[in-house]
Amino acid sequence: MTVDVKKLYQEIASDEGKVLHAYLCTEGHPTIGIGHKILHTDPEAALPVRNAYDSAPEEDSITEHRCYELFQEDVQLAIDGCQRIYSNWEELPQEAQHVLVNMCFQMGPTGLSKFKHMNQAVEDQAWGQVALEMDDSRWSRQTPERSKRLRLRMLALADRDD
Repeated sequence: MTVDVKKLYQEIASDEGKVLHAYLCTEGHPTIGIGHKILHTDPEAALPVRNAYDSAPEEDSITEHRCYELFQEDVQLAIDGCQRIYSNWEELPQEAQHVLVNMCFQMGPTGLSKFKHMNQAVEDQAWGQVALEMDDSRWSRQTPERSKRLRLRMLALADRDD
């Protein structure tokens, strides 16, 4: 089973939001598109930073196409991170892969790799335990709505296994 990048685009855009002009994320980094941290090597590095909710003229914004290009690069990093973390990545249900890529997209491979008990439960495909471990985390307290949505998706996998 492989991830569906177009479906992930919809899912992660819903969680991250999509802003076609530069703004500062909650960590204070210039960001654009779907949570793309603007690097000094990105052509977007020269764009003026605005409030995320302000409008911006077209010349200070990226296109939908460029937004999707940046997303594809960033989501591939998240997929690669998941492939390094989970030895059984290819055997996981697509829904589990999508939830894990979403988490990795948000916190990076280093952050996701710190979920030791959850990651062991993923290796065991014990979806109920995965959901419990997701809930028992600082990440869950920091982004409660997103974590709840993702946790419920993992619980649904546990229900399918019953």
